[in-house]
Amino acid sequence: MCAPRTTWPSLLLVAAIYLLLAWPGADRRGVIAEEVTPYLPRYPVVLTATPTGVTPLPPHDSPNSTLQTPTTATGLPAPTADNLRPAPTDLPTPQTGLIRTAQWPNLAYAGEHRTWPLFIRGYQSALGTYVGLALETPLGGGITGIRRSSVLLGLTLVLLVAALARRLGLAPWSAALVCALSPGLLFFSRTGYGFELFSRVAMLLALVIAAPRRPLTTTRALLLAATITAAILSRATIVTTLLPALAVLLIHPQRWPGRRILLVALGFALPVFILLAIGLAFHTAPTARIALDLLAPRTLLAGDTLLAQLTWVTDPRTILEPLLTSTPITTPLWLALPGLAVFLLAAHRWWHARAGDGECMFLAAALGNALFGAWLYGDPQQFQLGMALEPLFAICLISQVNNSRPLLLAIILALRAHQTLDLLASERHTANPMLSGAAQRALVTTLESLPPAPIITTAYNHVGMPETWSQHPLPVIHAWRALRADDVADFPRTWTAILRDYTPRYIVLSVGTNLFEGPYTDLTAVRTGLDRALTTTGRKISARHTFPCESAAACLELLELE
Repeated sequence: MCAPRTTWPSLLLVAAIYLLLAWPGADRRGVIAEEVTPYLPRYPVVLTATPTGVTPLPPHDSPNSTLQTPTTATGLPAPTADNLRPAPTDLPTPQTGLIRTAQWPNLAYAGEHRTWPLFIRGYQSALGTYVGLALETPLGGGITGIRRSSVLLGLTLVLLVAALARRLGLAPWSAALVCALSPGLLFFSRTGYGFELFSRVAMLLALVIAAPRRPLTTTRALLLAATITAAILSRATIVTTLLPALAVLLIHPQRWPGRRILLVALGFALPVFILLAIGLAFHTAPTARIALDLLAPRTLLAGDTLLAQLTWVTDPRTILEPLLTSTPITTPLWLALPGLAVFLLAAHRWWHARAGDGECMFLAAALGNALFGAWLYGDPQQFQLGMALEPLFAICLISQVNNSRPLLLAIILALRAHQTLDLLASERHTANPMLSGAAQRALVTTLESLPPAPIITTAYNHVGMPETWSQHPLPVIHAWRALRADDVADFPRTWTAILRDYTPRYIVLSVGTNLFEGPYTDLTAVRTGLDRALTTTGRKISARHTFPCESAAACLELLELE
């Protein structure tokens, strides 16, 4: 059935609003290690600690590895300094074949000209990353093209929300606009998190296929199974949202697929078999780790997790603005009240058999996310699973508002627009070194202006940052894994080994606050250990360069050694 004539102009306007918000400046924000490392043409050099010192992770752990030729995002070999171990006489050809390593992507294939990611983690394939790899050059090249590809994935998600709303008998444009004005979607659509966005796109496509109130044909059942498989392979934890929402649709008597439910079940079973096979063959973690002994106490956190996720879907600024400005996260209970009101109204209407399919999907998915979020993370502030709820929240909200309350809809859209514009304004005052494009680009520009020599970075989120922003190849070695917080007592010994074996000229440090630096990072201990190792080895700091964030606070520091 064709959409009414008024639908397409409205959707085009929604698409234009979304692109006007998301497209400009997406390439200027600082890069995150997990965002960019799957797109690098070659693996960055990452050191890990051993009982006898430090050694590079695969694929740089053999004498014929690419340790001698670090690369930038352009894929060109970098010139090596005389004191970069091992000193080569010729530039070697990068190793080819499958690579299994602890650095993202955990499993990849090294070809002659670049590395192709296969599994970013043991339970996250690189399906969504290939969208960025395919569109990177046409959309501007480098980080610009990668992030613009994510903007287009976000636009696809918005249009699928419209398609799902239409199949559920709702106004497509209003549901799409509520989703397009989500600060959470806008934030991640302006990054290179292709695997994260692709999983949600595939989830919504599966719901669109299942939504018509008629039994599944064999063709639709196979398409549904394929999209389910793609969604789970892209990010396995999407199942905590997809499975409850899809179950709500398919148990309806007019949609019940009969024997074809086995084809739908195949869509869930196939990725599990694939992940298990990959795990057995390459010794990678096939699933997200669940601490079985903690399930009972963590179950008690499901209520808090639900409130945190309801807060996220109604106002993602509760997490994103502290992340940008490096201020403590505070989530008073009243911030959860709007989302809780939508949730409780959906539950009330379902109990009295008046709820629409959109309300039922959101209710089931929110409960599933709350329980599995508590089991997986044990921390209500871990909002990752809540991101998949955003499009279903938009559908639920429009189900409750519908077209009979235009004033209420206008108020909701005005509030969403305010949230989005406020978040964009906060980016102009970023105080987080992980997200500060100004500090990162200034650092790399300074490194390119200095005499070439080995560069050591010290934090997890430094990985991929110099390689992405540099216009010329830089000999960068990342030491975060050798300087993990659980080995603080060994930092002086580790630093001594790094200074002895790699004789770096430049050290990159984070001095700004990053709320999501990770439990494995202790930046104060890193600096203390470095100072002690410098004394032991007789090396001295000859110059310091400090690079401010957009907020004018110091974010990154570069030490030059004599």
